[in-house]
This record gives sequence, structure tokens and C-alpha cells, in this order.
Amino acid sequence: MGMSLMKKTGGLILAAGLSSRMGDYKQLMKIEGRSMVGCVVDMMRNAEIELIVIVTGYRHEELEEHLKNDQVEFVFNPNYETTQQLDSLKLGLKALQGRCDRIVMTPADIPLVQSETVKKLLTLEADIIRPVYHGEPGHPIVLNPEWIPYIMAYDGPEGLKGAIERSSCSVQEMDVEDRGVIMDNDTKKDFERLLFWYQEKRICTK
Repeated sequence: MGMSLMKKTGGLILAAGLSSRMGDYKQLMKIEGRSMVGCVVDMMRNAEIELIVIVTGYRHEELEEHLKNDQVEFVFNPNYETTQQLDSLKLGLKALQGRCDRIVMTPADIPLVQSETVKKLLTLEADIIRPVYHGEPGHPIVLNPEWIPYIMAYDGPEGLKGAIERSSCSVQEMDVEDRGVIMDNDTKKDFERLLFWYQEKRICTK
């Protein structure tokens, strides 16, 4: 068995946001009875990721209660109202530092990525690995933890994207036929589109 198959993988889910554009608490919005964030946890579990850290903020007690039986760890961002997603990312990376050989990172509002897509991403070797659907980069992103100190120190523009572009780390993209990697949910219209696509996809695969 190759060393790449023996690597311990950590999962990082960013769920601290206010959901202001959605007009509802999107992390707990339901897709066939399972919450959006729950779908992301399931995706990671099905990709055989056992160590999962969720960064919380807005309505964190409600979220933690909701996921209390999912065997995940929580990190609270007390400044969630005034900080950017990169700040929550840094808190999550700090919690995972030294505990895994690579980290699968995603926002909580991208719930329909296939676990098989994640497994394929984890077969590649690079500092940063990301899926691309028909030319559009998506999530989750796989990170080599050796870059955690650099990201922790980064204070420039454009968040993680800016940090990656201004570094010397190697980035590898993988073309995937999984539309879920680009289907984030900032508005009710986004969510309606997601549910429609999900139902359509289920009907076609039955």
C-alpha cells in the first residue's frame, strides 16, 4: 500500500457566517430532511474523513446542538460579525495543525458535492488541489498543512484566494463532472436552484 493511501485527512467546514443574504439560517436549511451542514458532514464521512472541525459563529449554540451526535469538533469565532471567512479558516486550521497530513476545506453552504469527487481529489499530490467544473473552480479545496503557517500569517486582500495566488505553493486542478462543487447558496434563489437540480438528478439516477 502506497504512503499516499496511509495519510490522515482532516476536514474543515466553515459555518460561522450570518446568512444575511439568505434571510434564513442557511446552515440548518433542509435538503430532504438533512440540514445543509449535515450534508457536508455526511459527504466528508463518506469520503472516509474521520477528523472534522466546524468553525461556528452566528447561532453557534443552535448549530452545535444540532450536530451534537455527529462526532465533530467545534471552534467558535467570537468575531464572526466583523471578520472575513479567512479569519474563520485560520481558526479551523489552527485546530487541525499537527493532527493530519492534509486538510479538506469547504464552506457549509456547498452541500451536494459527491464523496467520490473528494476521494478522487485525495489521490492527487500538490500543495493545493481543487476541483473544476466546466472551467469554474469550486470546493472543497485540499490543502497541504505545511502551508498553514503561511496562511495564518497572511493579511492581504482576497482571503485564501489571495494567499494562494501570492505564494509559491503548487496548485493542481482536477476537472470533475460534479456540478455540486460550484453550487453554493447565498440567496433563496440559489437554494431553490439547488433543490431543483437535486430532485432532477435523483429522478434521472433512479
